Amino acid sequence: MSEPFAVMWAGRGGVKEVEVLDLGKIVVGLLVVLVAVFIFVPGVRQSFTRVLSNSETVVVPPRPDAGAQSAQSQSNQGEVVEQELEIITLLGYDAIPAIVAPDFLSAGEAQLQYSPDEQVLGLSINGDNRAYSIPMLSRHEIVNDEVGGVPVAVTW
Repeated sequence: MSEPFAVMWAGRGGVKEVEVLDLGKIVVGLLVVLVAVFIFVPGVRQSFTRVLSNSETVVVPPRPDAGAQSAQSQSNQGEVVEQELEIITLLGYDAIPAIVAPDFLSAGEAQLQYSPDEQVLGLSINGDNRAYSIPMLSRHEIVNDEVGGVPVAVTW
């Protein structure tokens, strides 16, 4: 750990040695402040998200039959005008990895590891039965598997 450093200060009462705060404490304090600003100030978080994400603007043309409940906005004169929508992509292409060769538990192991109310997506093909945990699918979104000799893509 770094030690506090001192500086010499010359004033009316002569030369004094003044201890300055530990540099490590200053860095940690600044990091805490930056994290707090990032979490609690929405504008900072949104700006950071925009820098790290891709976005594109989509123009929705007016429909001839557009009514008050449509996606288009209406001008002050009551006419339907086109609307610009900004789509922000937070995750890059293939950012969530698929499960390619899943490992399965026996029924006894599953009873020990999972709660009785665990939601699963069940699949049975040619007498081969599988249960895919929905919380696991929520983290990976797709499982490429072979069930009963048939290649399948299980998605959530």
